[in-house]
Amino acid sequence: MSGYGAGYSTGGTASGDGRTTQVGLQSGLSPKDRAVLCDAVCNCKRIGVASVDGKIQRQRCVMQRLNYQDMVSQVTTGQRTVYRPEVAYDMRPGVPTPIMSSQDPLQPHPFLPNWLNKYWPGGYAEYTKLAGQGLIRRPDVIVVNDPDQPPVQSNIKMCVEMKFPPDDFSREQRTDYIRIAGGPNKFERIGPAECKCGEEKEDTETSKSSQPKASKQSDLEDLFGGGSSTSMGSGPPPLPPMPPLPVFP
Repeated sequence: MSGYGAGYSTGGTASGDGRTTQVGLQSGLSPKDRAVLCDAVCNCKRIGVASVDGKIQRQRCVMQRLNYQDMVSQVTTGQRTVYRPEVAYDMRPGVPTPIMSSQDPLQPHPFLPNWLNKYWPGGYAEYTKLAGQGLIRRPDVIVVNDPDQPPVQSNIKMCVEMKFPPDDFSREQRTDYIRIAGGPNKFERIGPAECKCGEEKEDTETSKSSQPKASKQSDLEDLFGGGSSTSMGSGPPPLPPMPPLPVFP
C-alpha cells in the first residue's frame, strides 16, 4: 500500500507542515453518512454499553457498532467502510496527525500509553502532568474520503463528535476538532436530538465525561477513549457480543 503522504504517525513521532489545510467545499454530513451515524447514535442511546463501574458508555457502543460494520464489509465485499471511530490525534504539529498502529497504518494505535512511553518526551508519566492542555484529542468518528488511506487531514471528509445528554464538549475541544478536520465545514456535532431518536430525557448516566471546561480528566479520556479507565493496568470494559459474521457455504 502506498501513497499515504506526509502527516500521519505509525508508532513514531508525528509530522506536519505547520498549516491547517482547508479542503473541499462540502458542509455537513451527507445523507448516507448521517443515516449510518444516526443509526448508531439512536441504537446506542437505547442500549449503551455498561462498564465495570456501572456507567453507560455510549460512545464506546458507537465504536463497537462501526468497527463491526467495517469487519463485516471487509469479509463480505473485501472493502472497508469510511468510518473511523476513536482515532487519536497528536495536536502538537500545525496540522494534527493521527496516531496509528505500527502494524497496520489504517488502524488506530491500540494502546496509547505504550506509544507515549516510546515516543513522547518523558513518556506516559510526563504526558499525564500536561493533561488538560489538549495535546492529544480523540474525535468520536472520522469519516474518510478513501478507506484505503489513513485518516490524515487531506483524507478527512468529516470529523464528527457525538454527544448524549447531559454530556457536552468545551470550546477548546471544538476548536481542536476543527483543526483536525481542516475547517469548520468539515466538523459536525450530532446527538439524539439531531438524529431525531425520539423523546429526549435528561440522562443522568454519563457516557463520556467531556467537561464544559478543559480538565485533566477529559484530556485523559481523549487519550484512552470514551469512558475507558485511566489506569495503565486496566483495559477497556467488556463489550456485549455482536451478531455473528455471515457464514458462506
